[in-house]
Amino acid sequence: MCTEIDQAGHSQSAERIRQDLKLMTQRDSHHLTAVYIRRQVATVLSLLSATILLSLSSTEAAAKNVVLLISDNQTWFDVGCYGNKVVQTPNIDRLAKDGVRFESAFATTASCGPSRAVIYSGLLTHRNGQYAHPHREHNQQIRPDVTTVFTMLRNNGYRTALIGKDHVRPLEQYPIDFKPMARSRDVIEMTAAADRFMAESEKPFFLVVSFGDPHPVSIDGKGWGIPSAQHGYTPVQYDPQDVTVPGFLSDTAEVREGIAGYYQQISRMDFGVGRVLQSLEQRGLRDDTLVIFTADHGTSEPGAMGTHYEPGVRVPFVVYRPGLQRSGITNSALVAFTDITPTILDWTTTGFDDYQLHGRSVLPILETPDPVGWDHALLSHVGHDVFAYYPMRTLRGRRYKLIWNVNYRSEYPLPIDTIQRRTWINARNSETQILGARSIEAFLHRPQLELYDLQKDPLEVKNLAHNPAFESVLDGFVAELVERLESQRDPWLRKYHPLTAGQ
Repeated sequence: MCTEIDQAGHSQSAERIRQDLKLMTQRDSHHLTAVYIRRQVATVLSLLSATILLSLSSTEAAAKNVVLLISDNQTWFDVGCYGNKVVQTPNIDRLAKDGVRFESAFATTASCGPSRAVIYSGLLTHRNGQYAHPHREHNQQIRPDVTTVFTMLRNNGYRTALIGKDHVRPLEQYPIDFKPMARSRDVIEMTAAADRFMAESEKPFFLVVSFGDPHPVSIDGKGWGIPSAQHGYTPVQYDPQDVTVPGFLSDTAEVREGIAGYYQQISRMDFGVGRVLQSLEQRGLRDDTLVIFTADHGTSEPGAMGTHYEPGVRVPFVVYRPGLQRSGITNSALVAFTDITPTILDWTTTGFDDYQLHGRSVLPILETPDPVGWDHALLSHVGHDVFAYYPMRTLRGRRYKLIWNVNYRSEYPLPIDTIQRRTWINARNSETQILGARSIEAFLHRPQLELYDLQKDPLEVKNLAHNPAFESVLDGFVAELVERLESQRDPWLRKYHPLTAGQ
């Protein structure tokens, strides 16, 4: 209706202008110029009013829902649609078929709590202030001057929910309207709560479903697995001989047993994803809801969690937006968790200009498989737990990757829940002193700068930082890294620099 009125107004305006121009050749020019101006002003005001009405109508139509699905400690290649032929993830695969799969997506820190603070703030760890875990002795939380996406959306009239694992503090800065006591490994209980939230929401909503899988269930034994059917869910069984052992781990019977249990938990989490998608469809919300699936970071194994190596920071990332003309495509853009909040703000037409966020919306590039200008991802890590302070800054390009180990003179401190588990203990006590393709010595004692050619060295074991043939590559990466960190006022630059050996 508004569009028809707008078009009619334009046609009438054009005819009036033609009539006035004709009259101007026949009558007193001064008088007719005044008539012409008055009519033009009236036309402009009329069109402006119509534009305002159209804008208000568009804003109402854009008040859409958001569902953010987060798995707990899952590397990107451990999903069917990312090429894993063993693990069963039919629901995530279907979401990718209906949406867009990003092949190069990155958690900016491979630590549960800090990673989630980045997701919910749009700011890297060195800026948002949650440097490590928030619970018990770790006691880390976002800065008082940081606004979370929960606050941004509530200010725009949204109802918010977080079901499952939170791992952020203080909760006062995360205004959540619906936060039931649902166990994060009970996908039946969690998804029933999600369905109830959808049913009760009379306003547009932001729903986070944060699964506890496939985080290890124990530091003892194999660490992962579902021993029996639980609350209406029967676990998928995996033979340790059939699993895929990634190159950053040693291929041992114990590692295979752990991966089989890890796959079990991934499939349980995927079952939960399917139930949430089913609720959206049954309640008629599918065409109004942006859905994002990702993992907070990679697997908990040594060589992944707490590092900036690919198994730790590269994650699955699938986006479904209603109305896609090109679904089921793969997007090559390098995206990071700093892009999640801007994407949600874009979809919900929520304004925020208190300060500049560190990412940008992926919505404009969803249907562009190879977008221009998405060639680097900036990562920032401070610590995993209070025992594991090891700040890193990383610039990840399409081919090359630079890691700056700020505290490189110290031995690398493994996360507390990794160092206590048998994968690390067995590797540390082995005669070979090898963890996958890397020596234990190289893993624990790292140089200030690490530069890798990911095309030729995907396991990141051949450091090119001191190779004269790659001097120009190194210089370019260091310059861009420092420039971006300076623009974000990274506090660590007040004391350290990647080209300075010491303090």
